[in-house]
Amino acid sequence: MSLRKHPGSLALLAAASALAVWGASARASITNGLNSPGSWALNGTSTYTPFITSGDLTLTTAGGGEQTSAWYTTAQDVSDSWTASFTYQLSGTPSGSSPADGFMFVVQNGATTALGSGGGSKGYENPASTGFTAVSPSVGLGIELYYNAASYGQMGVNGIFVNGGNIPGSTLNLSTDINPINYTISYYAPTSSYSVSAVDSTNSADAYNYIVYGMPNLDSTPINVNSTLGSTTGYVGFTGATGGAYSEQDITNFNFTTNTGATQPAGYTPPVTPAYILQTRAPVALTAGSFNVDNVVENTATVTTNTAIASSVATPFGNVNAFYEAGTAVSGTVLPGGLPTSHQFVSQADGTTTFQFQHYTNTNNALRLTSATGGTSSGTMTLATPSGFSTLAILATSGNAGNNTGGTVTLNFADGSTVTTDFGAPDWFAGTTAGTTPDGNMFGVAIYGGVGRIDVQNADTSGYPGNPNLYETVLNLSSLGTGTGTVDVAGKVIDSLTFTVNPTIGQTDIFAVSGATATTPEPSPLILIAAGCAGLLLTRRRLARVGRS
Repeated sequence: MSLRKHPGSLALLAAASALAVWGASARASITNGLNSPGSWALNGTSTYTPFITSGDLTLTTAGGGEQTSAWYTTAQDVSDSWTASFTYQLSGTPSGSSPADGFMFVVQNGATTALGSGGGSKGYENPASTGFTAVSPSVGLGIELYYNAASYGQMGVNGIFVNGGNIPGSTLNLSTDINPINYTISYYAPTSSYSVSAVDSTNSADAYNYIVYGMPNLDSTPINVNSTLGSTTGYVGFTGATGGAYSEQDITNFNFTTNTGATQPAGYTPPVTPAYILQTRAPVALTAGSFNVDNVVENTATVTTNTAIASSVATPFGNVNAFYEAGTAVSGTVLPGGLPTSHQFVSQADGTTTFQFQHYTNTNNALRLTSATGGTSSGTMTLATPSGFSTLAILATSGNAGNNTGGTVTLNFADGSTVTTDFGAPDWFAGTTAGTTPDGNMFGVAIYGGVGRIDVQNADTSGYPGNPNLYETVLNLSSLGTGTGTVDVAGKVIDSLTFTVNPTIGQTDIFAVSGATATTPEPSPLILIAAGCAGLLLTRRRLARVGRS
């Protein structure tokens, strides 16, 4: 499955004041809820099930391989703003080890038996066929302990982390701080935004605060609780897990209530999506010679367990893995996920760009660039019909890349002139990375999860449902950043695009280009705007997620 966009009103986001106040609705109310253990459904495995004693929920113990969930069995009204508060305490981390793995506070409309898988999934996700089910429909916020000594925040939607590792850390260091931490998590209905505060109970200066306004994509789509759940009520509770590393995690003092009359914290303003991002972009037809590799296993191929996939079927990406088409079967069992059989999809980054894959069967469908010795570091995609555009969108992803910029792209015009800018293509396992390139071009996740990958050496699969991902970069041709300023090339006829890989990246695959046709006449010759002039686009926080292998 792919993560669907969440409805929301951009007009409301733009108009909402940071001090907006809204009226009351039916109240939710849980006070000292853990003092009533009979009001909770506790889920685990034969290895470990969480328990409540004297108002203390022991979500995980200092033991490996645990996955747990705990749900208050009375559904709560979540149609208005709400606040959850609780005290969290970490203990039992072995000396010399990182604490692991973390927890999520979740509002969900599935069932009180909902339980995801262990380790980094924290009882919330289900990235493989583990026999568990991702917690969905849901919205969750929590903490990741394992990757980073200072820890970081995570948000999840429908059982998939949408910005894991992307919320900055702080002075609060859970790897060393075993003091009780007082958490407050609030949802602000008018802007569909969330705030999280974590404060050391013994030192209020040691704190961790952040606010989330929406999907970490180009249009900042708000994550509305009611729309996501498909209901005005939901079960509230916690998920958690340990893996090869582990810690005990205890929760006390749980309260949940409608936050009638609450105000958005001062100093936080919902982002405004630039108008050019929301233009409707259609696939740009490219010549067959624009592509040099076949990176997709088609669903008509015969694929057998523990048997290599022929090179004529797919050329692996990231050394041994490739994408596969939806409906692909291994030894007769159809794989979940896969790229669309229609070859088209609407980008999740903006909801307005339609991308078109090339055919998957015996056809090159990606332009692969690599910095490796003997590889192709630069390649050109030629337009079947030279045209002028107001914006262009590039679909790409990288391997062994972290969150580096994908590289540069040179627009080659019909009059013989050129202009060069950059594009973003993070690692295909970099989660929901989004941000702005050095030249000011915004990029976000065009396909987040729901895809999966296949090992061409033995037909093993991995990544589903959260990985891999493909990324969209939007070029605003009326104000295109070039590194030394901006130029206006909207409507100027483009013959081809020449891509060059970032030398720090293992390899980058470019799959497609889409564009919005210019409605204005072709402008006069390029006018370079001096360095330092206005022109950098709205800068967004660079988000990063480091995937666990």
